[in-house]
Amino acid sequence: MFLALGIGGYFLLPIEPPGLVVILGLCVAFAAVVLSQSGIRLSFIALMIFMSGLGLAQWRNDRVAAPQIIDGSHRFSVEGTVKAVEPQDNGHVRILLDALKIKTLALEDTPQRVRITVRTDSHDVTAGDRVSLRAILSPPPDPVAPYAFDFARDSWFKRIGGVGFAVTDLAILERPNTRSLTNWVNGLRQYIAHRTTMRLDNGAGGIAAALLTGLRGYMAEDDVEAMRIAGLAHLLAISGLHLGLVASTAFFLIRLGAAAIPAIALRFDTRKAAAMMAWLVAFAYFWLAGATIPTQRAFLMISIVLLALLIGRQPISLRVVALSALVILVATPEALLSVSFQMSFAAVTALVAAYEVLAPKLAPWRRRAGLGKRMALYFLGVVLTTLIAEAAIAPFSAYHFNQLTSYGLIANLVAVPLMAFVVMPLGLLALLLMPFGVDGPVLDLMGLAISGILSTAHQVSGFPGAEIVVRSVPAFVPMLFTLGVLCLALWKTRPLRLLAVPFFCGAVAILAASKPPDLLISRDADLFAARTSDGLAVSTMSKARYSREQWTAMIGASSVYLWSTSTMNKPPPVRCDRFGCSLGEAPHRISFAFTPEALREDCQTATLLIAAIPVRQNCPAPSKIIDRFDVWRDGAYALWINGDDIKSRSVRQVRGQRPWVQNR
Repeated sequence: MFLALGIGGYFLLPIEPPGLVVILGLCVAFAAVVLSQSGIRLSFIALMIFMSGLGLAQWRNDRVAAPQIIDGSHRFSVEGTVKAVEPQDNGHVRILLDALKIKTLALEDTPQRVRITVRTDSHDVTAGDRVSLRAILSPPPDPVAPYAFDFARDSWFKRIGGVGFAVTDLAILERPNTRSLTNWVNGLRQYIAHRTTMRLDNGAGGIAAALLTGLRGYMAEDDVEAMRIAGLAHLLAISGLHLGLVASTAFFLIRLGAAAIPAIALRFDTRKAAAMMAWLVAFAYFWLAGATIPTQRAFLMISIVLLALLIGRQPISLRVVALSALVILVATPEALLSVSFQMSFAAVTALVAAYEVLAPKLAPWRRRAGLGKRMALYFLGVVLTTLIAEAAIAPFSAYHFNQLTSYGLIANLVAVPLMAFVVMPLGLLALLLMPFGVDGPVLDLMGLAISGILSTAHQVSGFPGAEIVVRSVPAFVPMLFTLGVLCLALWKTRPLRLLAVPFFCGAVAILAASKPPDLLISRDADLFAARTSDGLAVSTMSKARYSREQWTAMIGASSVYLWSTSTMNKPPPVRCDRFGCSLGEAPHRISFAFTPEALREDCQTATLLIAAIPVRQNCPAPSKIIDRFDVWRDGAYALWINGDDIKSRSVRQVRGQRPWVQNR
């Protein structure tokens, strides 16, 4: 926990901390641990671990540092080696290239990796191919609003220095005779996904490909949306459920096969042999599924569980969860910021802590239960697991996705048994039979079960109020909630567990005091939006679609519409013409200038002036001006207006001066 706090502290800083200061702080903390009395030594140990987290994050940042495309979009001739291929729902393919050669860029200015979307006629490219193409590349984009997801920071730690799309066909220059293990695995993933989708229809085939290989690009967008609204999105992320099912199925089948041979069953400990073989199967599936953060966490926990079986120790505990988190954070400190890490560990921590309390009470029921009661206990377990997990991830779902689900319990009661007893065992069997070319009938049965899950998802997502849209919550809300849950989970005595109360109260207080922005300005000044009583009023529907969608989610809007006088009749009143728009009346008039002609009037009458063009003339009236130069330099803006009190925050103010933030 203190390591995570140190890593989080690094990312919250507005500037890069001096490395000497970090090292000095770590040395001072270590000296305090050595010299302090036993009564306060634990506090200094916590401080030392905190400083270790901060230093670890900075060390990781230095390791991944690589050049980026300079601000703006430019056309380049690109040659590189395909590292990964990800099909898209629209038929396009997104490729990740490294070992780059880019004409017009010096070697020291060339990014280490770029991500490019290519047309459908390039679908035959595989990992390890050397390719060339012409593409329009830009630096990874800034957040669409202050406190929104920082794609540039995410790309920085993945060493992606540019993103864009191809303007020519992709040419394959060379296919290597031998491929690295990583490229071979990525090529195998593509093959399995292609074979699966060719056998099954688009809906079931895309889900099956995602479950077998972790490649999500084959899934239809409406299916993904239905799964998300129905509370079944966790079934699409390869995590503990899937890896646990694969390992347990392998363990069961191996023990069953060994027990059928008396010469083996009577001479060897088949339980330990099955555990070792199940680990190898889980390891193979771990790499095949893409080794994402939830998969890493699940594999680490499965490994420790199987090791515990080998040595006769308790297989599931919070120590297993803590060790898994520790390994991931030491290897990739930036994982702390990812939604997959946060939701995955929130759910598993809550489940392990809850069942540590519930297991002794449920065990007597299970020992005395017959088949019918055991089945009832299984469904009770699904209900409890769903309720606990959804409560644990709710703050993170609200923070990252601005939505909560209403009927996840109903959908999970149908989908989880299908996934556990049919889909994943058949998926494992299909993978084993695929080299022999007889996997078709098994895939067909798997597809039928997946179709049942999809049917459930679409029906549940269509229920009234299935999705609850919520406005953005400040980052401190899930942080304080997490600390509160950890107090409940980690402390063993009631007085210490009461320390969770201040954290929960603080989260509620911050949530109650927070207010979504009244005005939003896009990072290219091509879109303006105002928050209204029932939605979001925007200046145009033809530009900045992604920004508009993200803003709508941020403020929890139920609708979005144009703010022209013909379509907007709700407060605040807006008047528009071809030169610009004005919102409100004097002395609280806000003007949006699209042309130089609009500036002449707005500079004399507006209290707040927002201009899509540079303001070069003297404007005496406005108390605040935000023009094209401001958003170009500082990124998107958010404004909170209370009469004459106007507060603004830009993306640059929130992000600070960090290595992944380009200076303009």
